[in-house]
Amino acid sequence: MKHFFYLLAVTALLFASCTKPFKKAEGGMQYKIISDGKGNTIKNGNFFEIQFDQIYSGAGKDSVLFDSRTVSNQIVTMDSVGIPPVYYKIFSEARKGDSIIVKQMTDSLMKSGNTPPFMKKGAFIVAHYKIINVFTTKEAADSAYQVQMVAAKTKDSLKALEQIKKDEKLIIDYLAKNKIQAVKAPQGTYVEIINPGTGDAVDTTKTLKVFYTGKTLVEGKVFDSNVDTAFGHAEVFPVNMGALPGMPGSVIKGWTDGLSLLKKGGKARLYIPSVLAYGSQGAGGQIKPDECLLFDVEVVDVIGSAQATVEAAAQMKKQQAEQKKAMEEMQKAQSSQAAPGNK
Repeated sequence: MKHFFYLLAVTALLFASCTKPFKKAEGGMQYKIISDGKGNTIKNGNFFEIQFDQIYSGAGKDSVLFDSRTVSNQIVTMDSVGIPPVYYKIFSEARKGDSIIVKQMTDSLMKSGNTPPFMKKGAFIVAHYKIINVFTTKEAADSAYQVQMVAAKTKDSLKALEQIKKDEKLIIDYLAKNKIQAVKAPQGTYVEIINPGTGDAVDTTKTLKVFYTGKTLVEGKVFDSNVDTAFGHAEVFPVNMGALPGMPGSVIKGWTDGLSLLKKGGKARLYIPSVLAYGSQGAGGQIKPDECLLFDVEVVDVIGSAQATVEAAAQMKKQQAEQKKAMEEMQKAQSSQAAPGNK
């Protein structure tokens, strides 16, 4: 019966979303807010509980990249410094109870160079947000967070618990076989610390600039890297340690878990359980369902949220300029082909 009512709600949402046009935002992003206009708007300094999923839509099929219903809702601080400007603008228009659809063509995302290998041009990344509640005090937000933690534990099925045990055994056996000394991070990532780095400890207010190479643990197959130029994005990757899943700078939980043990200049290998990576969904055909991963990582810099915001805005401005230049060149080429005497 619960699934029937959920299906009705989804059907109503889809009908409403089809009839409402998308608005344009910066960086080629589009969004629409589906609202009854009754809830409280989200103001700077508020906290809000959000349900979220992200879908890769391309090649005639959709792949779920993340769904908070399989873990727990997120409690987010409405902060103009911590949230990227384009998302801050979108959420500032939303109310309690609203649904938000955000989509962006992979073409614009791929210009940044920091995209997974399964992502192809002409596809879309589509995110769905549901504003469950809005809180005006930190105490109320903390209370809601505790409720979410209890709910998350309740959602842990026997299958999930079995997978955690399988992942744990696989990684421990791998470490023992290869005589590797590693420490266990708070959420379950095993970290072989080559160089811990120096400076202040990393927390959720920091953004890390990282070089990485990712492999499947069992087969050792390299599926992505920003060190190997063959993957086409040999640029440092910014990791916002406090980012909401799906937002710029966000990564799998195994990364933030393992990177929390490093400082600036730190180098390590992260042995990530599938439950802290891409779980039962896998990713883009490159990573199988329930597959454990290994990442070689190097933290080349650690910056605060204010500096990260400035750099992200500069990067977006650069991308927009590149897109504009490419469009002008395309229009110029089309005009030249259409000119009299050209065949």
